[in-house]
Amino acid sequence: MSQPRNAKDPGPANAVRFTLTGLIVFCVCLVSVTSFLTWPLTRYRQSATAGPALNIPDPDQQDEYTFTRQGPWGELLTSEISLQRPLEYLNQELKTAPPAEWTFRGLNAAQVKALFLANGLTSQQADQALDPDRVSTRGTNTLVKPSDQFVCSLRPETRERLYRALRGFDVNVYLDWPYYYPRHSIESVLADSRPHPDDLALFKHLLYGNKEAWRFSDFETLMGRIPTLERRVAMTAALSRQPGVLARLCIRPNTDLDKVAAYWGHAPNVRFTDIRPMLEGLKRLPKGGSISLTYLLPPFARERLYTYPLPSTPNEPVPDCHWSTLNFWNLTPDARLLDVAECTRRLDQDFDLIPQPTRYGDVLVFLDRDGQRKHSAVYLADDLVFTKNGTSYVRPWMIMRIFDLQVLYRDFQITYLRRKAG
Repeated sequence: MSQPRNAKDPGPANAVRFTLTGLIVFCVCLVSVTSFLTWPLTRYRQSATAGPALNIPDPDQQDEYTFTRQGPWGELLTSEISLQRPLEYLNQELKTAPPAEWTFRGLNAAQVKALFLANGLTSQQADQALDPDRVSTRGTNTLVKPSDQFVCSLRPETRERLYRALRGFDVNVYLDWPYYYPRHSIESVLADSRPHPDDLALFKHLLYGNKEAWRFSDFETLMGRIPTLERRVAMTAALSRQPGVLARLCIRPNTDLDKVAAYWGHAPNVRFTDIRPMLEGLKRLPKGGSISLTYLLPPFARERLYTYPLPSTPNEPVPDCHWSTLNFWNLTPDARLLDVAECTRRLDQDFDLIPQPTRYGDVLVFLDRDGQRKHSAVYLADDLVFTKNGTSYVRPWMIMRIFDLQVLYRDFQITYLRRKAG
């Protein structure tokens, strides 16, 4: 490479000229430097690209939170996750903190007191709860507005005994559908740095249950004790975390895709034929790969999984578990299934009892003491179900383990159904 300077040359005095060898060396250096500088960005873009995951954890990388299990469904890789309601939903509804109200249907005050005494309350506590200023009647129903002092005076074992007895009788939505934290999931709430320490301490005081599953039913009392909207939003965001499962289907070089198709391919509105080319592409990779289980769900479930219903308007019915279960295979949700009587008729008419769920699409139903269907969920594979817990827009559609669902509905009897052929 040379830089000739010539007074007769009309070109610029600092022009750079290369010999052929110098030009080749310069180009090689330029390509090398460019590759070095852009490699991290390229690597990041490859790792952030949406699509099938190419790595399946080796056995020594798996633990109680992330592991694989094989069966007729193929091989599933599952991970524990937690879901939280979007903050946009919370600001409007938490501007006010209405007090708790318990409705005892068909009972007078004396019968309510007898119920309290039979389920762990002392006579003094029962009288405190039923202070005349806090009791009213509406037809044949007795309405009680429990004071903060009464709610906070309950010991955890007393709270669990009483709330367990009241659950399922439409006394209060949070008694029927408590916030639920199975096993280790409560730790993420208690360790959350957003809530005010005083609010977190009160929440901890109001918890009941044990290490198998913790519950929280006194949401209205907690919100009433928090003085600002900002603090109420922070506390609600933390306690709204719901434990769920993220599931992927693993495809290895030796995976039998015909077997996988036999399990997942019979499902209505799941076009396995469209998915198979991607699975075959993963199978041809040296170590295989995995795809989200959402690829194998029908459109109704795929669109709602891990999301929350929009907050309802007054008198508008909220999608519940039965609506979600019976619409699972439908391309268009059937609005008639918002009616409990219609859901009961469909379950009686279209399904048969089975001893255990073994097929994609089987249904789990939980019955209360009177044989009423209080919850239902759709069986997916292994120990996983698609579920919407409770008639509330604060509960998401998600995948849960059957064990955790049984703990959540531990007071109910579980039965299994399969849709009739044809």
